Amino acid sequence: MRRVLPLALVALLAAGCNVPGRGGETTSTVPAPPASTAVAPTLDYGADGCNHRKPPYADAPKPTYDEPPPDPLVPPTATWTVKLETSCGPITIVLDPATGGTATASFAALARAGYYDGLAFHRVVPGFVVQGGDPNGNGSGGPGYTVDAPPPSDYRYRNGDVAMAKAGTEPAGAAGSQFFIVSTEAGGAMLEPLYAVVGHVTDAQSADTLRRLDKLGVDDGPPVEPAWIWTARLAQAG
Repeated sequence: MRRVLPLALVALLAAGCNVPGRGGETTSTVPAPPASTAVAPTLDYGADGCNHRKPPYADAPKPTYDEPPPDPLVPPTATWTVKLETSCGPITIVLDPATGGTATASFAALARAGYYDGLAFHRVVPGFVVQGGDPNGNGSGGPGYTVDAPPPSDYRYRNGDVAMAKAGTEPAGAAGSQFFIVSTEAGGAMLEPLYAVVGHVTDAQSADTLRRLDKLGVDDGPPVEPAWIWTARLAQAG
């Protein structure tokens, strides 16, 4: 029998995740954003395997879009990845456009534009999820739009799945910019199929990084030490 998701954890994934209309640059027509040129430095990691230094561009304002940027996953049959350079090491996300549809395309477009560069992992719930992608850094922000890409009704989340957070009042599969990575198999078993699945973390190095991030969690809230996405880069595998 699947476990019922505790109310505190429902709040984690539901509280104010995709709020349109945030102040900043607004684009009424959306050309393909240029790829970001920010480069993550070589970080020196501490005893916990992380470097908690704040990226120098972390406070730079993010644009607000009226609609999703164009889908950059061309050709769609290729294997695409988004590589995160984080405070605790690299994470490579293998994108899953067949499952995530417009949510995967949106996530890829935001990564290509450098939207995630300098954003924090603002919530870490140990044994459950690592969540980031909010331009406000507190779970209240988004890119100014949402897309809808509900997962299959029988979907079962697994350790390493990357899915989009949404507000509790939004329909299944609603997606803005906030995402979470399931950090354990038990954590995945807590989730109902309500969150758009955009990709999967499958390699050993990324799994090690995810474990280090997971260890920064103490409750339903911010990590005990700051954790950042230094860069997020879209690439075609091979």
